[in-house]
Amino acid sequence: MKSKRVSITDIAKELQISPSTVSRALNDTGKISEPRKKEILDLAKKMGYRPNPFAKGLVQNKTKTIGLLIPEFTHHFYSRMLEGIESVTSKAGYQLIICTSNEKQKQEIKACQTFLNSRVDGVLATVCKKNEKVDHLQEIINSDIQLVFMDRQCEELEASHVISNDFDGAFQAVEYLIKNRYKRTAHIKGPKNLSTTFNRLMGYKESLKKANLSVESELILESDDPYLLKENLKNLLMEKSIDSLFAYSDYLAYDAYQVAFEIGLKIPQDLAIIGFADEPISQYISPSLSTVNQKPFEMGAQAAQILLNQIKNSETPCEYISLQTELMIRDSI
Repeated sequence: MKSKRVSITDIAKELQISPSTVSRALNDTGKISEPRKKEILDLAKKMGYRPNPFAKGLVQNKTKTIGLLIPEFTHHFYSRMLEGIESVTSKAGYQLIICTSNEKQKQEIKACQTFLNSRVDGVLATVCKKNEKVDHLQEIINSDIQLVFMDRQCEELEASHVISNDFDGAFQAVEYLIKNRYKRTAHIKGPKNLSTTFNRLMGYKESLKKANLSVESELILESDDPYLLKENLKNLLMEKSIDSLFAYSDYLAYDAYQVAFEIGLKIPQDLAIIGFADEPISQYISPSLSTVNQKPFEMGAQAAQILLNQIKNSETPCEYISLQTELMIRDSI
């Protein structure tokens, strides 16, 4: 049989004093003598009293909770981002309510309702790749809940964001290939509708233009259909029309590894490859994958700090942070 939760009223009845006196002692507010305060605190401990953080939050108009929305947990990138977030929020006494969208907008909308119902003080969000509308995110802002985006921008909304410099990361990756005498570099694009996909594609194109190399549309591959991607990439490789490849992610780079090995090509002798994100897979596969580190820990920590600043002062101006990436050269070049 479950024991009844001890309330402030229970302590007051035991000591034959008012609940408000007990509340002042427990919250260390208002005038109350030290002997009486000690008596109340000792009894509360003896009776196993635990404060109700939600009820306390309603009184203070703060729940000390933050909603965290991310696409998934399987990627090392999001795990590191979470570590960065918690390194800041835990020190400030905040708890996280974590929801995943699995890259589906219906789940993202449901998560936002959970945050609203839980009266969180703020939300940290990485929007899903199939985000066709932003009404649910606008509702967060309209409810006076602070919102900060991470990794992926949402330009339709006025909110702070912390992202990696995807354009520069892609630019440097392709520039490195060009400086190492690779002249025909293909690119595997990321999911449609994402700011990261657009920015990395632009970095790829600008690097080619800077080197006076033409941007060829047939060397830019879509990744939404995995089967079609592998077929198109296989055709390019069998025609020997490319000598290098820059992929939107390390996982798409791994797909390129599989296709290359399938048709008997060697990496990097026949094909140089660079990925993006610096996932653990980049060091586990052979040869090890060159990639771009996005600094996910720093991204999470900075986003969390910006959010806490905005929670503390709602008049704080929006911040737009772009973190410098780092090119990690390994054996695939």
